[in-house]
Amino acid sequence: MIKLKELLLKEQATKSDVKKMERMANDITKQMKKLNDTFKKAHKVTTSDDMLYNTLKEWEQLMRKVDMKYGGWFGFVYDSDYIK
Repeated sequence: MIKLKELLLKEQATKSDVKKMERMANDITKQMKKLNDTFKKAHKVTTSDDMLYNTLKEWEQLMRKVDMKYGGWFGFVYDSDYIK
């Protein structure tokens, strides 16, 4: 017979695994920001060119959304039962 505690433990990650994933998530958002900055410098983005400006704004919004989603998850997981 499987005990509830054993079942719950199977879905838990170690704290070090979660920290590792959090560092990876932080690196991804930093890389996205760096890409946006490079794009802006390389193409000399201004409001006069709608295509470049809108692309940059979409990418910046995407980066903020990714950062928010990752941050929200890690904020939740540290206060949950998903960590051993």
